[in-house]
Amino acid sequence: MKIRLQDIADDLKLSKMTISRVLRGHVDVSADTKALVLKRMQELNYRPNISARSLRTGQAYLVGLVVRDLRDPHVADVCRGLNRVFRAASYGLVVSSTDDDPEGEEREAELHLSRQVDALFLFGNDGSPDAPEALRNSHVPIVYLGRKPATLPAWSVGLREIEVGKAAAEHLFARSACRIAYLRGPRTFAADQRFSGYLEAHRDAGIAPRQELAIEPRHGGSEYESAFGAVRGMLQGRMAPDGVMAYTDALAAGARDAALGRGLRVPEDFQVIGCGNNLQVCSIGPALSSVDLAGEEIGTKAGRLALKAIENGANDKPRSLTVSPRVIARATTRSTTTAGREKKG
Repeated sequence: MKIRLQDIADDLKLSKMTISRVLRGHVDVSADTKALVLKRMQELNYRPNISARSLRTGQAYLVGLVVRDLRDPHVADVCRGLNRVFRAASYGLVVSSTDDDPEGEEREAELHLSRQVDALFLFGNDGSPDAPEALRNSHVPIVYLGRKPATLPAWSVGLREIEVGKAAAEHLFARSACRIAYLRGPRTFAADQRFSGYLEAHRDAGIAPRQELAIEPRHGGSEYESAFGAVRGMLQGRMAPDGVMAYTDALAAGARDAALGRGLRVPEDFQVIGCGNNLQVCSIGPALSSVDLAGEEIGTKAGRLALKAIENGANDKPRSLTVSPRVIARATTRSTTTAGREKKG
């Protein structure tokens, strides 16, 4: 016999509404009640009838996500946070990629909207302030994971990018570095904000930043190769840096290996910190210290914003949230104890 929602409610002596709220991931259901209901559903092998629920509520119980590159570890972290929220609420998450095609975002967004998704997520864009036409005319919540177009009334959850640069530089200053080079990223909003954080950390430390230590590695080739060549050249100069912060972990890895190639000890003579906390890069060689970009937290907060917007409909007004980064210290930066001893010596 097919198990119905009412059967579970009768079995547990709960209301059908309570069972429904558990299925929809409502936050006003106690953890004990939720655990009890989910356990009984599993025991009875209950499967929600998505088609019937969609007909009854007018929702697809699907949300869409457009990404630029599925290989990006930050994208994977954000997806993990989103998936956790929507899995708990019995929604499906449909992901598509533009493969870095600048014109692909609007096409993918239109495809998702044609599937009648209940919300659509896109990554922030450093380019045009204008939103695609399909998004401006959308009747479902549009949520940006990062900076949203200024002309679009959309929800957004972004990273405090200035804090990324500031936290990285402060981490090195606290470990006795005093000539910190910065390997900039591309000319984007995020890169400019991180550079502002780098400069702010210098001001707070009372140290004048040296213009020649803030460089943008040449384009062409890999980030690793660009950073390796740039830092090798810097280390031959009279005012060589004693630390490097880099826009990405790949740039940081190139800086680390350039220092090792010059016979410097890392972190005793030369310290390095990257951004991104990409474990595939950070775990190779002397493990890289890095600034974690809070991808999972961004995904979780964005998912909760969207669920609330779906439930409240037109009554929910777009708003923006930001999250803070976190430094992950590893083998390429000193411990504060070691740095303190060297300062006294």
